Amino acid sequence: MTGAGNLYAAYGRQQGRAQRMSEGDFRQLVDEARSRHNLSDIIGRHTTLKKRGGRELVGLCPFHQEKSPSFEVNDAKGTYHCWGCGEGGDAIRFLIHREGMTFREAIEALTGDQFPDVSQEERAQRKAADAADMSRRLQLARTIWSSTVPLAGTVGETYARSRGITIDLGPNVRFAMTPRWYNHETGETGRNHPAVVCGLQDVTGAIVGVQCIFLKRDGSGKFEATREDGSKAKAKLTFGIIVGSALRLGPASSHIVMCEGPEDGWTLRQELRDKAVWVPCGTALLSRVVLPSHVRSITLAGDNNEAGRVAVSQAGDAYLSQGVVVNDAFPDARFKDWNDQLRGITA
Repeated sequence: MTGAGNLYAAYGRQQGRAQRMSEGDFRQLVDEARSRHNLSDIIGRHTTLKKRGGRELVGLCPFHQEKSPSFEVNDAKGTYHCWGCGEGGDAIRFLIHREGMTFREAIEALTGDQFPDVSQEERAQRKAADAADMSRRLQLARTIWSSTVPLAGTVGETYARSRGITIDLGPNVRFAMTPRWYNHETGETGRNHPAVVCGLQDVTGAIVGVQCIFLKRDGSGKFEATREDGSKAKAKLTFGIIVGSALRLGPASSHIVMCEGPEDGWTLRQELRDKAVWVPCGTALLSRVVLPSHVRSITLAGDNNEAGRVAVSQAGDAYLSQGVVVNDAFPDARFKDWNDQLRGITA
């Protein structure tokens, strides 16, 4: 069955309905649950964390076996990330993925008395630091976005065509020559590289973040480089306010199709011409998009691997709890993701 066929079939497999909590009440409930505790107190039950720098802690990853610590926790942001296996998220995702809780059980645990509370003074300090950090990140994202030009006629278009994309991707996918890194203390930046720049919109529709897909100079593929330690540099980097935002492709609609990465989003937009496709640009972010009130149902179009199916399951729990109707779809079993299916590249 084609990708479009899989998705259209999925529309009939509704997983449930519930009375929808207002968006404001739901976000307040979730935000308060996350902010009540230091994430390190929750994760510290599973691994030993040591301070590194002003705001980060590091330890051995509780999701995979490793000898050198690559697992980072940031209490100020309330997030964790493993540079070894790619696992990342917040307190809710950790409780779901590591302790096997449902979304509702994770919220109940965070609003209960299982973990030490953060003091009001510490919350105020964290709020001030987060506000300053968010303002800086937002300004950087908008600076990058302001430097973009339409994709047509650039090596960004060459890259899109190399991924089997023939349609116009719309105003939220553009091209720029832009640095891969910024030093916010000194103002120093790296040299410019070609990049497809995806504009990420918040619940109001404003561009608040960007994901840059850095490319080879001729656009024939993604950027490739090896660091001094032998690890490969990332081709995709995000800047700005990422959590809660998404790349929006297609018309406004009460039903959206949501997937993890831009190339899959481009593919689904091409195959489902009349559907709205949203891309939160990250597996861990699939469950965290803040939805406008007009969105009533979602099809979660996942990757064909364990991480993809876990992400879809967690996102389904999150959106169902808001009263949104949820169903899911996956590529044919022979293919890892939707873009591979489009190009006929088997796993």
